[in-house]
Amino acid sequence: MRLTELAISSAALACFEAAGIHDVEQIARQTMPELIERSEFCRGVELHEVVCELSRHGLTPFTRHGRHVQTAREREILRLRIVKGLTLDEIAAISSLHRERIRQLLHLHFGLVGKPPAARCRRERLRALGRDEDMRPSTLRERHRLYARARLIIERQYAMPLTVEAVAKTLASSPRQLQRAFAEFGDGGFQDDLFARRMTAAAILLSHNSVPMSVVARRVGYRQPGHFARAFRRRYGVPPSVFRADVRQAKRSEVLGESCETAVSR
Repeated sequence: MRLTELAISSAALACFEAAGIHDVEQIARQTMPELIERSEFCRGVELHEVVCELSRHGLTPFTRHGRHVQTAREREILRLRIVKGLTLDEIAAISSLHRERIRQLLHLHFGLVGKPPAARCRRERLRALGRDEDMRPSTLRERHRLYARARLIIERQYAMPLTVEAVAKTLASSPRQLQRAFAEFGDGGFQDDLFARRMTAAAILLSHNSVPMSVVARRVGYRQPGHFARAFRRRYGVPPSVFRADVRQAKRSEVLGESCETAVSR
């Protein structure tokens, strides 16, 4: 499977192309520690995005021997480690797991060992600010719980006209507290998260030829197809019509390849 067939952002695709990686098989031949140390992936965001997208297709290229079932919990632990740079102790406090168990999960599911670049950068930044590396466990849990609950609302109601003020009110919090939670644990702000969720949903809908473009736009929260098309292009680098055509062509090529293999085997 080529990476262009996946619903990943143009930024992530550009990073993999710069690294000379164009298909899933090439990813599977490398380890997470090797990739995360490369300049193209040191932020961790692009790697985590691809891990999540591959899991949607039932693929877990970094899982040791393919024997371990990867869930959203493990992918969130990975994100906190390679994107946000949290320590094992901090992640353990958030997850209510032992530090050693966090280390084991990162190793079993992603082959990750040692400190990723994000963790080293965060430690240096905190030291420069004269701050202790770890927050209080109770503060970590409360902020991450607020962030997780807000993300759940986005996950379920992304087609609605959500605002940080409305979501904060629903969660009996304040916009300021919610924004701090996203700053601490998110890959961007509230609106960035909402935008990413909408575009992921749009890419999945566009892979089904039977769904009209205007319907796709409405289902992901856009009243005007033109606004949706511009947003989609900003995320994936191509208009939604081109994305759909590329997916359709990729599926045809895959079917044709399977047919040729069957003919040869006969």
